[in-house]
Amino acid sequence: MVVSEDEGNEGILVVDKATGPTSHDVVAMARRALQIRRIGHCGTLDPLASGVLVLCIGRLTRVSEWISRGDKEYEATFHIGATSSTDDAQGEIQPTTGVPPPSRQRIEAAMAAFRGCLEQTPPAHSAVKVDGVRSYKRARRNEAVELAPRSVQVDRFEIVEFEAPLLKVRVECGKGTYIRSLARDLGAALGCGAYVETLRRLRIGTMHAAYAVSLESLQSCEDAGTLRAAFVEPRSALVGVLEPLELDEYAAQAFVHGQAVSTADVGSDEERAVFAGRSLLGIGRVKDGLVQPARVFAAPLAVVA
Repeated sequence: MVVSEDEGNEGILVVDKATGPTSHDVVAMARRALQIRRIGHCGTLDPLASGVLVLCIGRLTRVSEWISRGDKEYEATFHIGATSSTDDAQGEIQPTTGVPPPSRQRIEAAMAAFRGCLEQTPPAHSAVKVDGVRSYKRARRNEAVELAPRSVQVDRFEIVEFEAPLLKVRVECGKGTYIRSLARDLGAALGCGAYVETLRRLRIGTMHAAYAVSLESLQSCEDAGTLRAAFVEPRSALVGVLEPLELDEYAAQAFVHGQAVSTADVGSDEERAVFAGRSLLGIGRVKDGLVQPARVFAAPLAVVA
């Protein structure tokens, strides 16, 4: 069996973040609890938001960009009839006057334009960089911020409940979608304004909030083994993002040393998650019967009888 020598110090941990702490705060809590410095998160959650925050630990920090590609599901409450300088409840709120509240039927009709592939402009108060500076930093200095629209995918955008002025919605979307932008743009389409009052991320890919470690457990945990027992298998975390490709121990040794190895899988320049047993070795690119290492996570390896 092929295993990573650092396997005990790497993993994927799903945390149910509460409102208040930043994503960086949660990373700091995990570092203290696990006594591991190398921890990063997959997809920032604003302090206002709660729900799924995926932490990648040890060498698996290098797989975070692929996990971040997973579909997301959110439940949000929009405040209809006002705008916000940050497009959420933490900004300067400006009520819209002289406009009657829209009906549920009118809201549903307007929401149809925000499903499918959209061109969406990120909020000015976002982490998008403009000339090397985070957009929110420029916005806080009252600098004019112009962000380019980007293509995003929204597969589901529907009403859960509406009692004016609060509209509860469910959203399923792809990477890079801003729920604050959905609220802002829906409000503009209705002519009355809207912003995000509350936001909860229910899942990233296959990783659901219902099975996440609570923030309280992370803060109070004195036994790192308890947290390690909650680690998600990389194979499960990458479902729907990358197809797995299995190597035997001899091909695995060659792969982690940067060598292309033959495979029966037929691909046309496709990325795959490369495994030897339970160990994620890296990301390979399959073409013409060969898998070429694109990124290696697991070297050095040891062969265990």
